Parts: sequence; C-alpha cells; structure tokens
Amino acid sequence: MDFLENLMEINNIITLQKLAEDKNLNEGETKLFIQKHNKDNNRLFTPCKQYQIDEYKVAVDKYNK
Repeated sequence: MDFLENLMEINNIITLQKLAEDKNLNEGETKLFIQKHNKDNNRLFTPCKQYQIDEYKVAVDKYNK
C-alpha cells in the first residue's frame, strides 16, 4: 500500500507543478503554492464501477448501428 500512497503523492506534486506553470508563478511562488496545496486530503480518490469488456462492446456495437 505504501507504493500506491507514494505514487499518489508524486502524481499530486506533478499536477500542482503543472498548475503553477499555468498560473505563470516564479520559482519561489511555485514552492509556496505546492506547500500550501500538497495535503493528504487532496490525494484521495474514490473507487468507481469497473466495466466489463462485454458491456463496453455492447455499447459500442449499439452506437455503430
């Protein structure tokens, strides 16, 4: 489980860095932005229904007709 937690933390940091680039923040502001928003509750995810290939194939076939 530690691997998944580390992966989620890294993903969150990368996302925050991209957001900081979009906001045109300088290096100091970027570090403050990441410190402010890099929190455990920002790394939560919710499980969702996993679709079976058969359900997906039926939907695609219905769309193609």
